[in-house]
Amino acid sequence: MKGLNRPAAPKPVEIAQMVAFHVGDGEYALDIMRIKEIINPLPVTQVPKAPAFIEGVVELRGAILPVVDLRKRFDLPATAPTRTSKVLIVSIDINGRRMIVGLVVDGVSEPIRVPRDQLRPAPPLTQGATPYFTGMVHHQGKILMVLDIDAILSTSEKISLAGLA
Repeated sequence: MKGLNRPAAPKPVEIAQMVAFHVGDGEYALDIMRIKEIINPLPVTQVPKAPAFIEGVVELRGAILPVVDLRKRFDLPATAPTRTSKVLIVSIDINGRRMIVGLVVDGVSEPIRVPRDQLRPAPPLTQGATPYFTGMVHHQGKILMVLDIDAILSTSEKISLAGLA
């Protein structure tokens, strides 16, 4: 029928897909597109003179990958791997080049989907002291810190890490 005003179609909600995980008592999330896979811990070969938060390197299907312990990176006490410990195999940016790195976490909770407009900026108190986060999201009664995987390492640390691989 001509001349009828139809309401505009609702704007599609943009969804952020992330993986929730925990390190110590903290709850975190990471963009699912940055995760290549999630594996059980592998035997780690320690590397002399590597920064304290670098566990060492592992071999995964013929590739040598550096492994970062997020407990140590977040200044938490180190612990032995448990049955819930996992390694997130992630892609990080090093001077415009992608590098695959393992991140040791205490456990992986679940993949989550949240409307992108529910992502909130990190409060100012965390921006100076811990620049590792892009923001926060409230999900199922918990506040998850959203990890900025490219900020987890400084430029000089990324260069050192590239040398390990």
